[in-house]
Amino acid sequence: MGLRYRKSINLGGGFRINISKSGIGYSWGVKGYRITKTAKGTVRRTVSIPGTGISYSEESRAPKPGPTTNNVHAIDSNHYTAQEIVNSDATQMVSSGVEEILSAAKRTISADKNATIGIVVFLLLTFPFPPFLLAALLCTAIKIYARTAGLIKLDYEIDSDQTQVVAQRMEPMVRLSESEKIWRIMQSSKVIDTKYSGGAGHTVKRVDCQASRTSPFPFKSDTSVVAFRTSKEVLLFLPDKLFILQGRKIGALNYSDISTSARTTRFIEDKGVPKDSQVVGQTWQYVNKSGGPDKRFKNNRQLPICLYGELELHSGSGLNTVIMFSNAQLK
Repeated sequence: MGLRYRKSINLGGGFRINISKSGIGYSWGVKGYRITKTAKGTVRRTVSIPGTGISYSEESRAPKPGPTTNNVHAIDSNHYTAQEIVNSDATQMVSSGVEEILSAAKRTISADKNATIGIVVFLLLTFPFPPFLLAALLCTAIKIYARTAGLIKLDYEIDSDQTQVVAQRMEPMVRLSESEKIWRIMQSSKVIDTKYSGGAGHTVKRVDCQASRTSPFPFKSDTSVVAFRTSKEVLLFLPDKLFILQGRKIGALNYSDISTSARTTRFIEDKGVPKDSQVVGQTWQYVNKSGGPDKRFKNNRQLPICLYGELELHSGSGLNTVIMFSNAQLK
């Protein structure tokens, strides 16, 4: 039997720290009652009758170790190190040579939105003050003008030696827009315990993205375009540049100022499998170490693993976009 060295430090006031090879324990108490937290993590409560030798002890079980986060900040019970994937203010994303177009577009957008506000306000004022109907009609005329004559017309003349270059640039975006499902990835975070995430080591937050082949207001183009819209932002891909529309704010970047990368990703799908996607495996919503279903959970669903495509866009001025699409063959 080996020798054991133990040192006890009495801090006064009934509080004591015990340092041993098995760890550090703490105890506090008064005559007749003492609470001890052992090095194993258990808590022992001892009640005694002084002078009689009669005592009673009750010790709790050691707490089960929870998932570790490797000293990083946890954002919820099973995720940490969240990275937001969003664009900067659109007005900060401006390449040289596009200032005049942006200025005209901002004027049209402002006229349209101000006219809309004026219509609503003056119509409400019309009920107590009928003369305000004329102001509402004037705002309506301004809005119609902004939506017609105020459009920014983009007429392209593409030299013959640049036709192929433009086609190679736009064709992938056109094909991507034909996917049955398109999403914007807005956040990525690491997983603490993969048994609660179907075995995935990281998860993403995504929002639906609507694709269109027509130019959004305030633009009108005579050539092929692709627009991707989420609730708060529109990305408009043109032959020579990318427009970023955020309400009244608008930016534009030349493609020479944008870095792009395309890849495939395996995604555990719990929202329904798009018809044009490829299923490459199966997993369970709650998975054990061997990859099978964790039988401790009721209604443990089997989930498909889909192969999706991802397009990543970055710029030094703040463009930070990841588009996920269901047909990985289009990348």
